[in-house]
Amino acid sequence: MRNVFSAVALLVLAACGAPTASDTGAAEPSTAASTTPAGFTLESEAVVGQWSFDRTCGVYDIVLYADANADYFDYAEAGHVTSYGGQWTEDVATKRVTLEVRLLDAENRATGDPITYTLDITAPVTDDLVGNFARADGAGAREINARRCPEEDRE
Repeated sequence: MRNVFSAVALLVLAACGAPTASDTGAAEPSTAASTTPAGFTLESEAVVGQWSFDRTCGVYDIVLYADANADYFDYAEAGHVTSYGGQWTEDVATKRVTLEVRLLDAENRATGDPITYTLDITAPVTDDLVGNFARADGAGAREINARRCPEEDRE
């Protein structure tokens, strides 16, 4: 008798539990939705580094230095790289990094008029740099998911 009473009590307790998504026919919650940040703070230290747009680290597209200097390497033309150097700033409120660079000549001297590029960061910066990269005039706009590359010893 005691066993029957215990079994009935367990069944009653199980029936009183909250319904699950499968009980109600609702879709299971997505883990992607629960890990997407509602907001994040852009930190200067996080964007400093060597970034590879193709994620191979065979080449760098942007190098952001802690002293606010920047290098940008444009690989748009197959087999040719155009190198730029200048400065970068960030706007924490808009999560935007702005590069103001000039074309570098063969001796690494800045030439020509400054060109402005913007990087609107859309996710917290870790070893991934996710956002929209374009010239300030909108030319060449593209989404990026760059990878932070390890520092090299170039003495």
